[in-house]
Amino acid sequence: MTKYILAFLGIIIVGVIVIILFSSGGFLSKSATASFGSQKVTLEVVDTQQSREKGLSGRALLKENQGMLFLFDEPAIPVFWMKGMKFPIDIIFLNNNKIVTIYKDAPAPKTTTETPTIYYQPSYPSNKVIELKAGASDKYKLKVGDIVKLSL
Repeated sequence: MTKYILAFLGIIIVGVIVIILFSSGGFLSKSATASFGSQKVTLEVVDTQQSREKGLSGRALLKENQGMLFLFDEPAIPVFWMKGMKFPIDIIFLNNNKIVTIYKDAPAPKTTTETPTIYYQPSYPSNKVIELKAGASDKYKLKVGDIVKLSL
């Protein structure tokens, strides 16, 4: 009987760990690489409505050479907000791989429960969006019209 209880508890513990890893985006998440000149950045890919809505919200930080790539089926004018964000970011809107709009140092709300009143959207239709640590667009000298090399 004790063996069955221990086995059951073991299964529960493993299940909880898997759920935590999946929900944090740290386990089996899709990834891509963006090249900005000689600099490479690893991007977590989000391509479902649910994963795009969550984005980077709730995360404590974003490492120097990491970011998130939002993929959309067709070019549109997606609207981004900073709900649940804990740190500022750069938001780079792409049409295919060409930069159409850059928002530098988009600030996080004062609290993670505050409903943001600032929205970010591209000047032109966009089918990809990259979020990077604040200051990265200056660091990589990105500007509207640049082509970003993506490896998916």
